[in-house]
Amino acid sequence: MLAWLWTRLSDSGPAVSISGRALRRFPEGDVDRLLRARVLIERRKADNWPVCAHCDCGLDARPVRYVGQELRACCPDNPAEDVILEEGDLKRFGIDARRLAAQIAASGGLAGSVATVVDDVWMLGNTPADGALMLCRDVDRLEAPGAILAMKSAAAPRLVTVIVHEPDPALVLRLREAGIEVWALTDVVRTSAEGADRLVLDGARVSTGAVRLVLHRRAQSAVLDGRRLDLPPQMFMLFNMFVERSLQRDPVLKAQEIEAQFQRTPREIVRDLRKSLVVSGLAEETAEALIQTVRTRGYCLGLAPSEAAIED
Repeated sequence: MLAWLWTRLSDSGPAVSISGRALRRFPEGDVDRLLRARVLIERRKADNWPVCAHCDCGLDARPVRYVGQELRACCPDNPAEDVILEEGDLKRFGIDARRLAAQIAASGGLAGSVATVVDDVWMLGNTPADGALMLCRDVDRLEAPGAILAMKSAAAPRLVTVIVHEPDPALVLRLREAGIEVWALTDVVRTSAEGADRLVLDGARVSTGAVRLVLHRRAQSAVLDGRRLDLPPQMFMLFNMFVERSLQRDPVLKAQEIEAQFQRTPREIVRDLRKSLVVSGLAEETAEALIQTVRTRGYCLGLAPSEAAIED
């Protein structure tokens, strides 16, 4: 429920309005708990209902009235299209972003109060690597003048990791260049077997500032987190290109460059590289995270520049 509410808040902004009908998907106890915590704020009931997406009736909204014993959102053209409502469906709720951020932090066992860093960005606590963990409602705020400086100042001397709803790959790369790691909400807020959302930080990838990957050109091998990676010559050549590019201003290795170098379809050779990394002992998920797809552009190494080094 926490992730669903944060997604709605991120998509619709502070004026988001959630119907009682939408909240029926969640256990009543969870809704009541968030009402008591004033995460959900009850507003004036609606007196109408949205029209169908495909409707051409010309109305802005459906009228709501009782037909016999049933409360209905009435279709002006076809009574068979009426929506039968429950009384609670007409309730409307807003979301207090700071209090929701505090609930997300508490679900992961992070102690202390949630503090505002800049508009729509809150400090939640510490990551397992003792970095500063922040939560952002609107990714555009991260590119506002002074936002990055304010975040790094609030975290100093710790490194910054920020959780966002749907991180754009290009934004992730720009923030990484500035020394800020980005996590997707869906990667760190997970639903337990009991149906409760929990902030889970164990195993999440975070830039520690320490070198994790060393590429040895002469030996044509690499070491990642202490594990030696022995790759076939062509795969090592491609991996070397990724590591070299990760240290440049634009870390994306374009698909056209890969095709020109190897005369192979980029998707196929990148797939083969990931398979070779798995053969070297990496988990499939780790290999996917290490060689990341940047939609419409190409691929990049999934490490911060400070985490990779090259030795001749």
